[in-house]
Amino acid sequence: MNVKTSLSRLFWGLFFLTSAGVLVASKMGWLSFSIGFWPWLLSLILGAAALKGLFDLSAPVVVFALAFLGMVWAKPLGIEPLVPWTLLGGATLLSIGLSLILAPLHKKHHPSFTFVSKGGRKIEIGDDHRFTDSTTTTHDDQVDVNVRMGSAVRYIQSDHFEHASIRVSMGDAKVYFDEAKITADQATIDIQGSMGDVSLYVPRDWRIESHLNAFIGDLEEKGVTPTGTGPTVYLTGDFKIGDVTIHYI
Repeated sequence: MNVKTSLSRLFWGLFFLTSAGVLVASKMGWLSFSIGFWPWLLSLILGAAALKGLFDLSAPVVVFALAFLGMVWAKPLGIEPLVPWTLLGGATLLSIGLSLILAPLHKKHHPSFTFVSKGGRKIEIGDDHRFTDSTTTTHDDQVDVNVRMGSAVRYIQSDHFEHASIRVSMGDAKVYFDEAKITADQATIDIQGSMGDVSLYVPRDWRIESHLNAFIGDLEEKGVTPTGTGPTVYLTGDFKIGDVTIHYI
């Protein structure tokens, strides 16, 4: 298990324990203010975004997540006069300043490494080496990848790849399709989950057509320039509070 996953477990464990205590205390009247269900739900989502931004050294994500948290809890914190424009304006300036200051550190945090495919090609990929909980190779046409509070690497080497189902919850998944072959005209990669990162390594000739719904997250393409001359691969699913990265190799 990598350090990122361990810290994530610790954070969310403490978060839920604290949330339960404060919610009970609020309903029992032990606090000077009352807390409803929806503020805690929003806090959960924004807290996850702030945590992920902190691990990724993304100042805008952290700052704006905290700014919106301030709006949710403006009354208990006594900062109602600052809502919303003062908080948003301050968050914008603060995120710009921190982004400029942390830019060298962010680059160091995401170094590049060279991946050598089985075909002998060398591809430089901007990502970091991380220990994983499991690494497996499959030749199945229908692929299932399930990651929960951990990390996994899957090498797909099917001769008739058709469909991949990727489920990630508070974890990281790296799926390599560079040795997979699609004999039909199309295939599907379905991604479901939240609070994690999914990296897909695909041949450059695949034409990726995205229908993925991403909430508080990014869909990014990296690697060599895709040619799009091969089969169509439909990217579907719902992924919340996380990043999906497509690496063309």
